[in-house]
Amino acid sequence: MSLLSKFLTILSVCLLFGCTVPQNKSFAVKAVSYSSLPNWKNDNFQEVLPALQANCQALENDSEWDTFCSGIKRLENASSKQIRKFIENTMTPYAVYTYGKRQGTFTGYYEASLNGALKQDDRYKYPIYGIPNDLIILDTKTVCTANGDTGTQVGRIENKKFIPYFTREEINKKGLDAPIILWVDNPVDAFILHIQGSGRVETEDGVFHIGYAANNGHQFIGIGSVLKEAGVLESGKSSMPEIRKWLNENPEQAMEYMNKNPRYIFFKITGQADGPLGALGVPLTAKRSMAVDKKYIPLGTLLYLDTSDAQGNEIKKLVVAQDVGGAIKGAVRGDFFWGYGEEAFHSAGKMKSQGTYYMLLPKSKKVPKPF
Repeated sequence: MSLLSKFLTILSVCLLFGCTVPQNKSFAVKAVSYSSLPNWKNDNFQEVLPALQANCQALENDSEWDTFCSGIKRLENASSKQIRKFIENTMTPYAVYTYGKRQGTFTGYYEASLNGALKQDDRYKYPIYGIPNDLIILDTKTVCTANGDTGTQVGRIENKKFIPYFTREEINKKGLDAPIILWVDNPVDAFILHIQGSGRVETEDGVFHIGYAANNGHQFIGIGSVLKEAGVLESGKSSMPEIRKWLNENPEQAMEYMNKNPRYIFFKITGQADGPLGALGVPLTAKRSMAVDKKYIPLGTLLYLDTSDAQGNEIKKLVVAQDVGGAIKGAVRGDFFWGYGEEAFHSAGKMKSQGTYYMLLPKSKKVPKPF
């Protein structure tokens, strides 16, 4: 091959896939081939099919997803290879970069599992509140304010003044003028539910899935940092399973430390079937759904994840961006959904790994621009 031919070949590849990535952009992508996705051909695509089908329930009115979603409906009994081939024929993979780098942080979350009841008794005495009757969510974009604030503020009215809403400590001491959707038997489990943002409550009347409805507007302060600052945790023992164990074994101190996180979450019942609902509005699929920062990754995006769990076991699989999280910020950042139960709790609570991912977008969709 002549030097000119080689140059033209390289040039054509650059035009197709992009050879440079801007170093000064928080988000940029570059088209790649499927051979670039590690272990791509060995993934079990039958496992991810339920997540893809749920995805299409939410994307049915998006014309760019028509070809993909109409094809997914016909793959109910398809083999893993057939599903993979269909994805390859309809989607383009893109490597995701942030300031020219591929690496990001991946944590885990799970669906908190609690024991509860519809009515209060001597065992079930800790309330799960719905949205309080006096909570006000103020959209300052539509209201003139003296200092020009924009965005959303949360508070209440007292003596004709808009003031901050009650803190966690105030709510725990005085209660609320709010509907109580369920009662649970363990205050530590209820606290962890507030961190997770959703969960399942097992009652004599069935399993209730509950999800985030609103918050009290106060800043979130992690319990791990609170206990670390207090010096009550042994060095190297700050994972969520270890934190839960300490809180349960030290109930009097636990309430004091939990109250140092002023943020409080209000919930709603999202159903009695399937899994918990993510921000996309569809049930999450264990080990195939992920929370992302939707500023960079649109909900519904297919992502090929390349990271590991807390034990160093590789996680190389197709997942779907179906949820968001308050701590999930950045172009290469994800929260891997492990499901529910003790095994999921331990896997999620200990996971904090470096890794990368690839976006898979419909071939008809325009290449996302850097920003």
